[in-house]
Amino acid sequence: MRCVSVGTQTEQLQTSASSVLKGDISTEVLNLLLVTVKSNNEELNVLERLNIFHCTDSVTLSITKQFQLSQKDNHLPLSNIACGPNGRVAFLFAEGYHDTWCSHNGIITFWQRRTVGHLTLSSCPTVLRYGPQGLIAVGLITGHILIILNGEIISTNEAHTLSVTALEWLSPSQQLVSVSLDGRIIIHSLKSAALEAKHSKLVTILNLPRNIRKSNTSSKYIGLTSLCVAKDRLLIGSEMGAIWSATLPDLTISLFHFEIDCIEVVTHISDCTIAATTSGKGLVIPDNGHSISVLDIPIHPVFAKNANLIICGSNQQLCAIELDNLKILMKQSIAYQTFALVPDDDALIAVDKQLLVTLYRININQ
Repeated sequence: MRCVSVGTQTEQLQTSASSVLKGDISTEVLNLLLVTVKSNNEELNVLERLNIFHCTDSVTLSITKQFQLSQKDNHLPLSNIACGPNGRVAFLFAEGYHDTWCSHNGIITFWQRRTVGHLTLSSCPTVLRYGPQGLIAVGLITGHILIILNGEIISTNEAHTLSVTALEWLSPSQQLVSVSLDGRIIIHSLKSAALEAKHSKLVTILNLPRNIRKSNTSSKYIGLTSLCVAKDRLLIGSEMGAIWSATLPDLTISLFHFEIDCIEVVTHISDCTIAATTSGKGLVIPDNGHSISVLDIPIHPVFAKNANLIICGSNQQLCAIELDNLKILMKQSIAYQTFALVPDDDALIAVDKQLLVTLYRININQ
């Protein structure tokens, strides 16, 4: 029988030559690539604006303008934006939370028709409101209120002992209402650029109903978090979940509504109040206090668009809700960090995490 021998191949396998092309790319080719990429990006922006014609929502958003905020000029995160008349926008850069005393230098960036200005502050700003005759009121985390005119601070006022959480101008008078975590509501008059307290009210545990408060003797203040003007009264939200109604100008308060969660936002539209809690719970409360409705989606923040429409944020979506039947008229996915409505205009401004600012037109389809 013939033996079968097993051998081992020792010949070296041939390897294929490298297919990597070597050589220099000319400047003309690089320029052509850059031009092509830029052209593609511009085309995508144009096509994105045409998406509105494919939407079936009753309310849609279309991009009208975009611009980039400088990141190197702002070492603090963007905390809020505020819109004023004639295309004015203010961007507030501040730390949102402080364990101890604020040691930051907050920054406000003012923008109007491609004109940009910066104002550095002694501490973090919490809220900004545009007022009459070009005046701007800014609340600070230290409890101070600044009055600004033409980009310059014209007065610094020691109004509160803790952070200012909300400000509203009372028109047509040059009066300003402020609330704070120190539990105090103050109506200020403007005298020679400085604020003068005209009426003040401290909200304490005793202002809660007996079935809610734990003590009938405690005078501990309740931190106030939000504020809106509703005709001839104020609506004030609090850390403890209470919403109070306060008469003007004497600030006689009465309990309007109570939740078990902190009231982050309160606004008034037509004959009802819209409130949002820290957990995102959205409430629609009629002025008579009956038939309170809870929105199906978490909301924060929320803005009144007209007598029957609110625009709100919900988990990286912008939503429009009709109040008559609580119908959601729009859900549009937008990666925003914060947004605000433009007053007296069908527009809103949104800012993403890269500080790209986008102005949207609000289209209401009948």
